[in-house]
Formats: sequence, structure tokens, C-alpha cells
Amino acid sequence: MQTQQTLKQGDKIVVAINNLGTNGEGVGTYGNYVVFVPFALTGEEVLCRVEHVKRNVCYATLLQVNLPSPQRIQPQCKYYGKCGGCTLQHAHFDEENAFKQALVKGNLQKIGKLDVPVQPVISAQRFGYRNKISLPVSGKAGNVKIGMYKQGSHDVVKVQNCLLTASWANDLIAIFTQYLNQIGAVPYNQATFSGEIRHVTGRFVNGQLLATMVVNGDYKRSLDPLIALLGKRFDKFGLFVNINTSKNNVILGKVTKHVYGIKYITNCENNVSYRIQPDSFFQVNDQIKAILYAHVKSLIAGERPDALIECFSGVGLLTAELVSNDYDTYAIEIVPSAVADANAMKQANGIARLYNVCGDVNVELPRIVGQLQGKSTVMVVDPPRKGLGESICNLILSNPPQKVVYVSCDSATLARDLAILSQGYTVQLVQPYNMFPCTNHVESLVCLMIK
Repeated sequence: MQTQQTLKQGDKIVVAINNLGTNGEGVGTYGNYVVFVPFALTGEEVLCRVEHVKRNVCYATLLQVNLPSPQRIQPQCKYYGKCGGCTLQHAHFDEENAFKQALVKGNLQKIGKLDVPVQPVISAQRFGYRNKISLPVSGKAGNVKIGMYKQGSHDVVKVQNCLLTASWANDLIAIFTQYLNQIGAVPYNQATFSGEIRHVTGRFVNGQLLATMVVNGDYKRSLDPLIALLGKRFDKFGLFVNINTSKNNVILGKVTKHVYGIKYITNCENNVSYRIQPDSFFQVNDQIKAILYAHVKSLIAGERPDALIECFSGVGLLTAELVSNDYDTYAIEIVPSAVADANAMKQANGIARLYNVCGDVNVELPRIVGQLQGKSTVMVVDPPRKGLGESICNLILSNPPQKVVYVSCDSATLARDLAILSQGYTVQLVQPYNMFPCTNHVESLVCLMIK
């Protein structure tokens, strides 16, 4: 065992873990080095192997837990530690939730320079929660692998029973594997950009499945065997083919063709009827989504604005729950298919004072704010992982709504945005949600009131 202070790749060292990093990995010190050890927990003493050293930072692989934490449990998944889908399944669920609360608070302090209370994480079931999968296809013709990328690589780990999803997803994986092997389809090769099949995606809501096969160019093989296999398992399903010839890691290309079955998933929640398409943004965790949206609605309920503006509104489900006959609602979304779904929802539910706007928030928000000059407004924002950004934050400050409700899927970009918004707003509430159990990701709801 190595004990020297100068570390190199292959050295074996014993490290005491002091806390968890932003990705859920254990963090400790060895001499002058900060050591990151995935799958280690706070308070543990671990034996690990050095994989990479950069200045005084060391990245290591866990070999053995010499002194386990009381919060350590045996992971239930046989792929855990091999595929990169989960990072915290070795921790008790309470420990996972505590980590996510601390992660949000730490980012707000370090990045946002905000020392504000952060509520305990709200969570639901730990397994079987995902209503969507997007899995790469690898291997060889006749021996296809569908699964998850191994952590830190693009090597696909074949997965047949993912615990984060329900039986529908595992059956879908089996069906596509059988079909692709049966016809001798060639999986995509990222090194040569060759092959036929890149990804398989599926979304299952309200007993309805939308399945998409992402192909590397025109697909000329028969899909009849696949349709037959899907029909034996799913009563209501739609099959799509997406064409993606780009030489990057983006899952979906710009062209999606409907092949068979239903074109949309339709559902009704809280007396709101809606539809979603294969590429629609829709929260992956139905239980947490319902709790989160109810919370947003409660924060808006006490306001009496002239208008409500929602930015990054997606298919418009949250918008439809927030609309009122007492004020106008403007919903901004850049994806045309999502706006089409939002307009269909508006019509199906007979919503009057709702205006769905297709366009970039950076362009459309100033225009709408200009139209509403002199009127009181409330704003809801639910941006992608990159957050709002400086320009949108400054626009909000220049024409400040009386209240801003911010839904975030990345607490680091949230903290960056709040550092700007706090110039004109007081943070009234920070409520994390465990939208993505067993991973290091956390959803946050923040309520801002004008100073």
C-alpha cells in the first residue's frame, strides 16, 4: 500500500471521507490532495485506487470500505456501480434526501452568496418512478446491447431490469432487443459514426406508450415484426422513427415520423385534459410532479395580478393549472410541437384568457412585458438545466413582477441566477424535491417576493 504524499495513477490509498461532493461522491483528503471517491459516504474510511491526478486533486475508484457508515445500505440493483444511471443507491434514502438538501443550501451559499433557509427535501417512492427512458444501442448485429452508459464513458452496459422504471420499460427493452437481433440490425458505432440504430426512447403515462427508435439515416427495414411484438404487450401504443445523422451525443434528430398507433398520450389531471408527444418536455416523476405543481399553484393563489407570465412552459400542463378568469396568462415556449399541444389543451379545456406564445424567451418576454407596462404581474419560470442566464434575470429586474416562482432542475445555475435576482427580490422559500431518486440531481422550488 502506498503512503507517500506524491500520488500517481495506480496508487492504493486509505482515505477518511469528510463529506459528499456535488455529484454525490465521497470527498476526503490525503496529504495535500483532495480525493474524490464515487460510492463512498461521509464518515467512512475507504481503500481506493488512484485513477487520475491533477495538481492537488485526485480521482479514485473505491476498492473496499474499511469502516462503513451507518447510512450505507446494500444496493438492490445488480447493475449498480457498472451503469451510470444511479449514483446514490448505496445510501439510505434519508441520507440521500439530506445530501440533496445540503447540496442546494451549499450552492446557494457558495455560488449565490445567499444564506437562506432550505426546507427538508420532499420525496416519494425511490424506485419505479420514471415514466420515460432514453437508452443508447450498442453491440453487434445479432447481439445488441440496450442499456446505460458506464459512468464516465460511452461504453453501454446492457440493462434488462432497471429499478428506476416500472415493468413497461423493461418489457420495452426486451422487445426492441428481440426485434433488432431478429432482423440483424447494426447498432450505432460512435467512433466511426456508422451503424443503423442509435437510441431507443419510450414514455409511458396513463397506460399509453410512445416508443421511438432513433436511426442513423433512412430506415428501410420492415417494422411489422416490431409492431407485432409491441401489440402483444401494450394495448395502447404509438411507434415513431426519429432520424439523427449528427456526429454528436444529442439523442434526437430534427425529423420524427409517426409509423403506427397513437400519435399522442392523452390524460387528465386536476380536471385538466392534455396530450404529450414523444419529444415533449414532461416531468419524469408523476408523483413529485403532482406535488410540485400543487405547491406552485398554492404560491400563486394568494396573488391578484393583472397578468401571469410563464416562461419555458413546455406542453402547458402547469400553465393550465395556473390560469384564471381573473387575469390573462401568457405562456412562452420555443418548441413548436409543445406549443401545438398547449393550444390543443387550451381548446380541449375551454380556457379563455390564455395566450400560448411560440418563441425564444429572450425575444418574447421583452415584447410581452412591454405590452403589460403599468400592470401588475406574477411570473413562473421553469428553465432547462442551464437556467435563466444573465439577460433574462436583468430583464426581470428591469420590469419586476410582484412575485417570481422559480422551478429549477440544477441548483448551481439556480444559485447563479438568484445572485442576480436577489438585487430586487427577497427569497421567501427554497423547497427541494427529490424528482430523481438514486441520482445526485435535485429539483428546487423558489419563491421570490419583490423588495
